[in-house]
Amino acid sequence: MKKTLLASAIAAATFSGSALAMTTEELTAQMEGMPTFYGNIQYVYNYEDSDVSGSNGGQHADNGTTIGLTHSHAITSNVEGFMKIELEVAAADEKGSQDVANGTAGNGLTDLDEAYIGVRGDSFGQVWIGSDDSIYESQLGDYGNWIFEYASLNPYASYTTGEGDLLQYMSPSFGGLTFSGAIQVRGEADYGTKDYPYQLGVSYSMDALTASLVMDSNDSAADASNENSYGVAFEYAIDALVLDAYYDYRAGLDGAGNTDFVLDGVEGRSQIGLMATYNLGANTFRAAYEMSEADEGDLEVDVLTLQALHNVSDNLYVYTEVARRNNDNGSADEEINQINVGGVYYF
Repeated sequence: MKKTLLASAIAAATFSGSALAMTTEELTAQMEGMPTFYGNIQYVYNYEDSDVSGSNGGQHADNGTTIGLTHSHAITSNVEGFMKIELEVAAADEKGSQDVANGTAGNGLTDLDEAYIGVRGDSFGQVWIGSDDSIYESQLGDYGNWIFEYASLNPYASYTTGEGDLLQYMSPSFGGLTFSGAIQVRGEADYGTKDYPYQLGVSYSMDALTASLVMDSNDSAADASNENSYGVAFEYAIDALVLDAYYDYRAGLDGAGNTDFVLDGVEGRSQIGLMATYNLGANTFRAAYEMSEADEGDLEVDVLTLQALHNVSDNLYVYTEVARRNNDNGSADEEINQINVGGVYYF
């Protein structure tokens, strides 16, 4: 017989005394103090064709299935401690097991996405340490990272400071103005060198407008260039319509021109994104255009993405995405067309 949440709470309560002697209020407090368990399964059917590479065809794919735990508790009346841990599934669309002899991993929980602890309060903001999305990526909000579901054709922003070994801070709001900072501690024991790449951000919200300005030092010895990244993002809501734009720039490394269609994080570029989102009841419709141009070399990339998403219930949504990407490196052109049909069940 499957255990219920009530049975689990009673079992936990027996460590501090008899569950039969607990009042309803005490039992409720025990249950409210338990961590929140959440997760999702993300499936997608992806079809893609290129007029250059010949990589035409479709596939079922896992699009980021995860499970996780969150918890928070009052340290004092004005200070709260919190934590989060999130694990990724390698491939929920395929059943598999670990093959030790051939050195292959199974399709279970194989990757850690986020794991951090922190404290927060109204008077000082919040500070947290561990693995998490960084300030640059979250406040810039490029569409491959934050908006579209499959997003294999969307260009990503130019920051390179990683999501692990991060110490981050966000201030309280000063009349809509917030300040953020992050530093990645890259020690010799883990990375073979010692460096401290960092990010800074400032965001302002007033009524329907939100604006953010961010920078990344890209100061890791693993990068060929440590030129800074700079980004600015705007969002403006007009009833059910939301307009969005961002700009990302990083100077390139001399002589690092492209001979193919790859946009790497270490390559300098200027990149823009424009998007409109319209919410209609249980439905969301999006249209976005992104363009990226290499600072060194002749590579130019532009991507048009359309999305229609329907919320079937509070725990299930389905979507269709259509994308077209054009690559031009000065001597050759490539056009890639893609359609994705998927669904996400979450709790």
